[in-house]
Amino acid sequence: MQTPEHFTLKQVAESIRKTIAERYARTYWVTAEMHKLNATRKGHCYPELVQKEDGQIVVEMRGTIWKQQFERIQQRFSNIVKEPLRDGMELLFQVKITYHPLYNIGLEIIDIDPNYTLGALQRERQETLERLNKEGILNANQDVEMTLFPKRLAILSQADSKGYSDFVTLLNGHPKRYHFDTFLFEATLQGDAAIRSIQDQLKRIQKVQHHFDAVVIIRGGGGEIGMHCYNNYELAKAIATFPLPVLTGIGHSTNLTVCEMIAYRNGITPSDMAYFLLSIAEELDAPLDQYTLQLPAFCAKLFTQTKHQFKQSVVHFQQEVRNALQEAKFTFNRQIHLFELTTKQGLQQVKEELNINRNKLRSTSESLLERNQMTVKQSVSYLHIHTKNQVEKQTISLQQQEVNLLKTLPGYFTQQQNALTQHERTIQLMDPLHLLNRGYAIVQNEKGVLSASNQAQKGDTLQIQTAQQQLAATVIETKTTKR
Repeated sequence: MQTPEHFTLKQVAESIRKTIAERYARTYWVTAEMHKLNATRKGHCYPELVQKEDGQIVVEMRGTIWKQQFERIQQRFSNIVKEPLRDGMELLFQVKITYHPLYNIGLEIIDIDPNYTLGALQRERQETLERLNKEGILNANQDVEMTLFPKRLAILSQADSKGYSDFVTLLNGHPKRYHFDTFLFEATLQGDAAIRSIQDQLKRIQKVQHHFDAVVIIRGGGGEIGMHCYNNYELAKAIATFPLPVLTGIGHSTNLTVCEMIAYRNGITPSDMAYFLLSIAEELDAPLDQYTLQLPAFCAKLFTQTKHQFKQSVVHFQQEVRNALQEAKFTFNRQIHLFELTTKQGLQQVKEELNINRNKLRSTSESLLERNQMTVKQSVSYLHIHTKNQVEKQTISLQQQEVNLLKTLPGYFTQQQNALTQHERTIQLMDPLHLLNRGYAIVQNEKGVLSASNQAQKGDTLQIQTAQQQLAATVIETKTTKR
């Protein structure tokens, strides 16, 4: 059997190489996703280029970027896009189709158009904005009510970040030493890893959101590299729907990212965000400065008014004491007069009753004498004696009552006079001027008279009122006395 015409595998490979070299002699612009960059230590790159449909890879080819080309492409791409080439980017490649007997067909990458990538990033940004707007959450975080003075801050940053250091230094370095409570939640803040890292930390903060007034995302240094993550829909949605105000200071100079646009407040740099928070404190503090300047004049005016009111109160009190004393004397004299009248009336009544009884007795005696003269005659001696004894007895009793009454009245008058004198002394002892003359003093601070509920503190200025002077003193030391 005759052997058919045949070729070696090398001949076939060479034929394929020549055919491809002749057919695809020029370069082409091709869009593809750079699935993996595959950079080597020698500086060459062998990226895996793919095309996806419905999330599935339908075409995959091997690419080659030689070291000299890669350095030029990377430099130009970073200058325009503001971030380096990375896995997963959709790119527009200028390629030359090649065939190698060992590595099969592939694409030699001559150049990459950075403007196409910018357009892709812009499309992602616009799509995220449209999707958030369609869902009605584009301005959701900006509608969250922030407390009057946000001082409890949950900070998303890296502990060694210069931006974080500058932010905290500015907050704590204000001349008036405003106090902010900051708690760091460390997160990756650039590249694809930042999306999941920031989302995870936001979930942690949401569990303890009652401890914070706002969330601050701080990113300093690193330039524009890795900013594409802030256009991601999932991250933007997490910020837009967060229950606390989210403040951003992620430090870059290009167009605002979606996360910055939908945040409650955006600062160009971490320092700018710190100045914003300090401005809130300064605005609240401004009236206090004004009141501080007005306080000395107000205190002086208040002290003058209080002094005048005190003097008026002393005069009024003295007048009230005199009026009360005069009224007490008048009441006492009236009671004495009424007692004398009552005593006289009682004595007169007793005398009148005695006279009536005498008259009745005489009338009765005469009547009986007329009715029974014989009986009267027999009893006249007895009646005379009995009548005489009764008169003497009543007279003695009346005299004794009069003597007792005359003895009792002076003592009663003296007792009432002593009581009145004692009341007068008590009232005089209650006079504040009398207490001041005995060496006592009235001590006041800015809250009023010192007492158990208003005690002097070290450094307080005290006003001391004595009988003859008004003194000002400063508290150097305080000690609590035990009772």
